[in-house]
Amino acid sequence: MGTASSVSSVAAGWWLSVVAISAGASLGALLRWQLSVWLNPLAPGLPPGTLVSNVVGGYLVGVAVAFFAHQPQWSAEWRLFAITGFLGGLTTFSTFSAEIMALLQQGRLWMACAAIAAHLGGSLLATLAGLLTYEALRSPS
Repeated sequence: MGTASSVSSVAAGWWLSVVAISAGASLGALLRWQLSVWLNPLAPGLPPGTLVSNVVGGYLVGVAVAFFAHQPQWSAEWRLFAITGFLGGLTTFSTFSAEIMALLQQGRLWMACAAIAAHLGGSLLATLAGLLTYEALRSPS
């Protein structure tokens, strides 16, 4: 009977992970969509909603990774909710890829290159900034 109990416990843990990821991903995707609704009309040639989602998401990933690395008392489900779910839903490679392909199909090579540099460079720098922010806030002065 111990085996059935441990299988049940594993299944319950798996479902808790699924719920955490799903809830976070739903919220992140809704925020990404709302950012596009708000921001894309401002610069339709280079949709800023996706860029803001990726750069802000990159920053928050840095903060979250550093936070969870230094806060082991938080359950794995919170990390799954925040990083895999919410930030995975907020940031998007598929939308980025579609927007870049649209620019290329329109013959706008330089705009496509600028968008690639902004997304990748911006996200990497924002993630580094997030890691450094957490460390600065964590370290005593």
